[in-house]
Amino acid sequence: MHDPPEAPSVRAILRSSSLLNALSDEQVEALAAVSSVDRADRGAVIWMDGSEVGFFGIVGTGFVKIVRTSASGQELTAEIMGPGQVFGLLGAIEGTGCPLSARAVCPTAFLRVPKTAFLAIYGQNAPLKDQLVRRTTLRLRGAIDMMARMASGKVEQRVAAVLLVLAESYGVETDVGVRLTIPLSRQDIAELAGTTVETTIRVTSRWTKMGILGSTYRQITIRDPERLLGFLGA
Repeated sequence: MHDPPEAPSVRAILRSSSLLNALSDEQVEALAAVSSVDRADRGAVIWMDGSEVGFFGIVGTGFVKIVRTSASGQELTAEIMGPGQVFGLLGAIEGTGCPLSARAVCPTAFLRVPKTAFLAIYGQNAPLKDQLVRRTTLRLRGAIDMMARMASGKVEQRVAAVLLVLAESYGVETDVGVRLTIPLSRQDIAELAGTTVETTIRVTSRWTKMGILGSTYRQITIRDPERLLGFLGA
C-alpha cells in the first residue's frame, strides 16, 4: 500500500485553478482565510444529488467524479474532475443546490470553499463572471457527451473516453505521444469508466501491445491518440 500524496496548501489549491485565475491576490487571501482542505477515501460521497451544501470544491490531489443516477440505479459519469478543477461552483452561484452527486474516485484531497465568501467576491469581479460563462457552456457539452458514452458505450468506448478526457486537461505533448501528467492507477481508470479492474487491465494491456498506449507504474502515455479516438465510434 502506498500512502496518499500530501495535500497541497489552501493557497496552492486556490492558485492551481485556472477557472479562478481572475481573482486578485487580496481575493485569494480572503478565500484562503475561510477555506479548508478535506480528505475523502476511495468511493466516499462528498455530496448526494439534491443536497444543499455550504461550499464548492477544488480538487487538490486525486479525482472526483460527478455522477447522475439513472432510473434503473446505474451511475452515469458526467464529469471527471482532477487536480486544479472546480466542482459544484455553478450550483453555488445559482443557488440551485447539487443536481448531481460528487464521489471520490480514489483517496482525494479537496478544498472546501464557503459559498457565502465566494459569492461576495464573485459579485464584484466581472472577468470571473465572463470566464465562468464561457467554461460552463463547454462543460455542459462535454457532460452530455460523457453521459451518453457511459450509458450506452462498450467498455472500450468508456475507457477510451476517460483517457481522452483526462488528456485534454492533463496531457503534455512529447516525442512519443501525449503523456498524462497525473499518477493514474488501473483501479482509478476502472472507477472512472464504470468497469472492473480486471477488464481495465485487459483493455489497456491490449492497447499497449497494439502501440496505442505506453505505460509504466501509474504513468500513461497515449502514443496514438487518433487510434484511441477511433474506439469512440466502435
